Amino acid sequence: MRYVLIGAGAIGGTLGARLAQRSQDHPPLLVARGRNGEALAEHGIRLRTPDEDVTVPVLVATSPDDVRLTTDDVLVFTTKTHQVEAALLQWVDRPVHDAASGAELGTAGDRLPVFLALNGVASERIASRYFARVFGVCVWLPAVHLVPGEVVLRIAPTSGVFVIGRHAFPADPADRALLKTLADDWAAASFVVHVVDDVLRWKHAKLLSNLGNGLQALLGTDGRRYAHLADRLRAEAEDVYRAAGIEWASPEEEEAWRGDLLNTRPVPGVSRDQLGGSSWQSVARGSGSIETDYLNGEIALLARSLGRRAPENETVQRLARQAAAAGRSAGALSVEELERELDRAVAAVAAPTTSTAAAAVSP
Repeated sequence: MRYVLIGAGAIGGTLGARLAQRSQDHPPLLVARGRNGEALAEHGIRLRTPDEDVTVPVLVATSPDDVRLTTDDVLVFTTKTHQVEAALLQWVDRPVHDAASGAELGTAGDRLPVFLALNGVASERIASRYFARVFGVCVWLPAVHLVPGEVVLRIAPTSGVFVIGRHAFPADPADRALLKTLADDWAAASFVVHVVDDVLRWKHAKLLSNLGNGLQALLGTDGRRYAHLADRLRAEAEDVYRAAGIEWASPEEEEAWRGDLLNTRPVPGVSRDQLGGSSWQSVARGSGSIETDYLNGEIALLARSLGRRAPENETVQRLARQAAAAGRSAGALSVEELERELDRAVAAVAAPTTSTAAAAVSP
């Protein structure tokens, strides 16, 4: 089985490097564009961890046109959520050939399983519009990708924790066999993998912790300065979850599985101010876009679908999107300024509109 990793940033780069180290017979294929793709093709991927600094040769493609898909392939998307639909559309209609005979059997959307290894809870639904077999992957992997061809992984010897499962439908025997093979392959490559029946329950839990990503993109990497704001975003989101009847894995459940595997350690030659989460990395690279529309924005969307508002998450969503588009650096906004913005947003939602107030006093 070959893993085609679409997106070779922090998650895809780490997964690709570790799988390539393990498997010489069935190496993964990394799909990467621009300077990152060029660096990977020319030099391989440099993986820096607390315990090692290695460069791993990897197979690289720069577009779907460079890839001949077969029935032995598994597509793993490791982009940001706001980029995933465009990526899915590039692959869904690619022809798939029988691994033995070479005969063309159909398209990727019909024939190949697709795994969504990215933040948020929207990508599985997006992928289900195009692909018949969709699997969710909840990712805990504290890695940073700022330099083309390089990933900094802040833990060792474990490289990350994944919770995976079939989306929308109960896993059938073919799904269970695929999940078993994937879990074994990834575990052999230094990852901890848990297979579950309700993967979105875990992704909803992870989303709560990812609500602070926007804060990091706005305020910088020292989360101790604004932990109280992260608590406010989470409390608002949990209130929306409860109103919507959404269940999520508890912190105790997460801790029971993760233990101390994700305790980060210093990476030689890398300073703390170079180590931020995925949204911060988008700002640091000057990408011009950010994933918070599918993190804080997911809470805003869910609240609106219930006829209510989530003003604090709405505010962080908007400010992070505007900051990324304008090319502002993390820390351009102070904690005090953001706190005032949140207070104003809450007050504005709490205050009745003029029309509502007039109606309330009409005879």
